[in-house]
Amino acid sequence: MFFGAPDARNYTIEADVMSDGNRRKMSEVGVINQRYAIVLKGNEQKLEVNSNLERLRVAQDFKWQPKVWYRLKARVDIAADGTGTVRGKAWKKGEPEPEKWTIEVPHKTAHQSGSPGLFGFSPQDMRVYIDNVDVTAN
Repeated sequence: MFFGAPDARNYTIEADVMSDGNRRKMSEVGVINQRYAIVLKGNEQKLEVNSNLERLRVAQDFKWQPKVWYRLKARVDIAADGTGTVRGKAWKKGEPEPEKWTIEVPHKTAHQSGSPGLFGFSPQDMRVYIDNVDVTAN
């Protein structure tokens, strides 16, 4: 789901997210920033940055649990030459925000703009939950 203007740029999106499931089966849930999806992948136990999957797809190991709230944060920084870096953080809700980004993905032909959004993929009745969405200018 996208919300906001398609020409939005230079913002940070944050949200609390959770997946139903068990240790063998979970859903995927995430946020979207400037056409990049930053997604917690349940069954794979990863935090992934992707854009059109065939264009860009990079993942970092991230162990997370079903029925536990996590905070996701994402931003895209664009350089003057059109390159960019997609940054994402994930941590348990209520714990202090980590200083370092969980994942940082450079992109030679970065998307210059795009609506903020939310992502959920919930097969086999493993619902996803999203709350406390916040979009702020950088």
